[in-house]
Amino acid sequence: MRLIVILTVLLVLFPAVSASYIYGDIYVSEDGMASFRVESDVDVGIEGLSFSEGNINGRASSLTSKQGDVWTFTLDFGEYEDILLEIHLPKDLRAIQFMEGVDRILDTEKKTVTLVDANTNLDFSIKYKLRDSRDYGWIYFLIFVLVLGVVAYFLFKIYKKKFRINALMPVLNENEEKIIKMLMENPMRQKTLREKLRIPKASFTRYVINLEKKRLIIKEGEGKNKVLRVK
Repeated sequence: MRLIVILTVLLVLFPAVSASYIYGDIYVSEDGMASFRVESDVDVGIEGLSFSEGNINGRASSLTSKQGDVWTFTLDFGEYEDILLEIHLPKDLRAIQFMEGVDRILDTEKKTVTLVDANTNLDFSIKYKLRDSRDYGWIYFLIFVLVLGVVAYFLFKIYKKKFRINALMPVLNENEEKIIKMLMENPMRQKTLREKLRIPKASFTRYVINLEKKRLIIKEGEGKNKVLRVK
């Protein structure tokens, strides 16, 4: 009984002394882990952190939480005479939604929040969102390759067609060349093409048959709607 009374008196006369200072850096990663490089004169008592000779080091996951795509980082370490902590937010930070607690300075360019205060509880909370870190690079690359392949295919077809036609040009007569050059610009109905070139109907029919035999042009459609185009 006497011992209990003595202990009670000591607790009243010599209350627990709060930590006098906390300085340093806290790095918050994309996965919510908080890495400490902090100096203080008392242990903060967080799992994953070690306290030795005035230094707090280690990594803790209990200071962050996630709901949907919103992360929350919270500090609640009790009273300090001097507070100077720099919180390094994740590199993929997209937006800060909410902050409250001790006095602070936000640097959006460096993505840091500096806590600066005195003679108060170290109480700080921040809510933030990260950019989508999933790698879509391979999808963009695949799309690029497919587009490049399609473009190359059509360019090859155009080049092949022009090469074949140019190779046969020397064996074509003047009117056959005119027909080919006109059709290379646009497919056209036989009657319209003949009228534009002012070639007699019988001669025009013969030229068209010769070009079909040489597999340079083809007919599409039926009756009066037949259209000629370069093959």
